Amino acid sequence: MENNNPNLLKSTMTYGAILGISMVLYNIILYVADLTLNKPLSYISYVLIIGGIYLAIKSFRDQSEQKAITYGKALGVGVLTVLFSSVFVALYTYALYQFIDPSLIQKMLDMSREQLTTNGMSDDQVEAAINMSSKIMTPGLISIMVIPMSVFMGTIFSLVIAAFLKKEPSIFDTKGNTQQS
Repeated sequence: MENNNPNLLKSTMTYGAILGISMVLYNIILYVADLTLNKPLSYISYVLIIGGIYLAIKSFRDQSEQKAITYGKALGVGVLTVLFSSVFVALYTYALYQFIDPSLIQKMLDMSREQLTTNGMSDDQVEAAINMSSKIMTPGLISIMVIPMSVFMGTIFSLVIAAFLKKEPSIFDTKGNTQQS
C-alpha cells in the first residue's frame, strides 16, 4: 500500500526555511531603512510568523492522505516550523551585530538608558542596569536568545492556529487503516 502522507521533518524544514528567509529579508529592509530599533514595526514580524505557521500547518494537513490533522500534530508542525526559521534569524542576528553594524548594541543600550530614566529610576540604578545589560548584550548571546524566544512565541501562535486548522480524520474514511481483501 502506498503512503501519501507528507514527511513531517521535510515539510517543517521547508516552511521553516521560507519563513526564516522572509524574516531575514524583512529585517534587512528595516536595517536599510534605519528602522531596526523601531518597536511598532517589529510587530509586523509577528504577522509573518503567524502567516508562516498557518501555511505550514495547512499545507501539511492538505497533503495528508485524509486531508486531516490532529491538534497535536498541527501544534508540532507549527513549533518545528518556527524552530527551523529561528535558526535563519539567529544567524542573521549574529552577522548584523557582530559584522554589519556592531554599534546597534550601543544604540539599544542608549534606548534602554533613556527608557529607565523616563520610568523614574535614579542615575545609580540606571547605571547598574545598563552595566548588567552590557555584559549580556553580546552578538553571540543575542543571537542564541533568538531561538528560544522565537520558539516560545511560535508555540503560543501555534496553539491558537492549530485549533483553527485541526481536522480530525473521518471515522468513516478507512483509507489506509484497513486492507481490502
